[in-house]
Amino acid sequence: MLVNVERLQRKMDEQGLDGLVATTLGNVYYFTGVNSDGLRLFPYEHQAYAVVTRDAPTEPIFITSMGLSNQAWMGFGTIREVIPYGKFYRPGPFVDVTLTKDEEWLRVISQEAQAEDTPMDALVSALRKLGLGDKKVGVDELNLRGGGFETLKEKLPGAHFSSASKLLRWVRKVKTPEEIKRLRKVTRIAENALIAALSIAREGVTEYEMAREFERSIVSQGAKPHFTLIRFGRNGIAGEVEPGHTPLKRGDSIWFDLGCFFDGYWADIARIASLGEPSTRARNIYRAVLEGEQQALEKTKAGMTGGEVFDLTVDATRKAGLSHYERHHVGHGIGAEIYEDVMIAPGVTDIIEEGTVVNIETPYYEFGLGAIHVEDPFVVRAGGNELLTKLSRELLVVE
Repeated sequence: MLVNVERLQRKMDEQGLDGLVATTLGNVYYFTGVNSDGLRLFPYEHQAYAVVTRDAPTEPIFITSMGLSNQAWMGFGTIREVIPYGKFYRPGPFVDVTLTKDEEWLRVISQEAQAEDTPMDALVSALRKLGLGDKKVGVDELNLRGGGFETLKEKLPGAHFSSASKLLRWVRKVKTPEEIKRLRKVTRIAENALIAALSIAREGVTEYEMAREFERSIVSQGAKPHFTLIRFGRNGIAGEVEPGHTPLKRGDSIWFDLGCFFDGYWADIARIASLGEPSTRARNIYRAVLEGEQQALEKTKAGMTGGEVFDLTVDATRKAGLSHYERHHVGHGIGAEIYEDVMIAPGVTDIIEEGTVVNIETPYYEFGLGAIHVEDPFVVRAGGNELLTKLSRELLVVE
């Protein structure tokens, strides 16, 4: 189960909510298990919603276009109903054939279900079916279209609607065991692919070739690559640029900042390698940023703020020898979205809790040198934090 039911119900009770509407990709996935192609590929047009009640938060009604109603196949078996909107045509069968259970389910949705004209019409229908037409409902307002709250109030004048995006981010800040299992798995996939990319390191290989090897490995493991930042030597100063055709030379550093997606969850890891012995300066800087990350791993505890973890991480990095180290953030929560609460940044007052997964990182960029970077996810635990990566965090030297 992805949904943290106890947390969700506690927060809904605090706010007196009888129901919730999720609208964004991560939140819809959290309740339905559907990684909506519509929300991903058509962010300005498509609408998809998950609607739940306080008493049955794992049994959503899923709303999507008729054309993408087939994606409910990918979702959890607990989806109670799909309400489609718009038009799409799946005729037949016109020959004597026995449909499978899934085919028959889709035929009923396509040919017999009453499709609504618009996403908002479908949402109103779902709220009425769940008995929420005159109740208090929290709405994930960040992706609400079709006139938003005004349209809902007009169509359901007896209901009361309030913003719920912050509520959902707060609930998802503490991960369930199933979520941590998925984060552990996707992180392992990213590590395996980094090893595959590093296995072709030799003089003359290009950033582009190494990036393609990383992505080949990601795909071969059933996941999807989403950002593959691999730069050699001084190229690391402009890290967020597509890997180019710079050839690797002996003594060059290799900067990896890598992200992939599997089973609804994200990995985001960073490492530095060197073809042959790195420079003394690169080693010293790496030792400092690694110490900053290590202190965060050891000292982050439930009850601390994101700002407090930021301060201890930057302070440890400076004390380890990089006295001029500065950053705008040194990490973030991670889960069904790559950036979740808590942000590890100056002045952040959001509280880290037991079960929060923090992606801690200490990147450093210097003209004439490139990038030095280490990044790992860990689970905040009462008995000691759990690192989700297994790959060595030392500077990796390829001979």
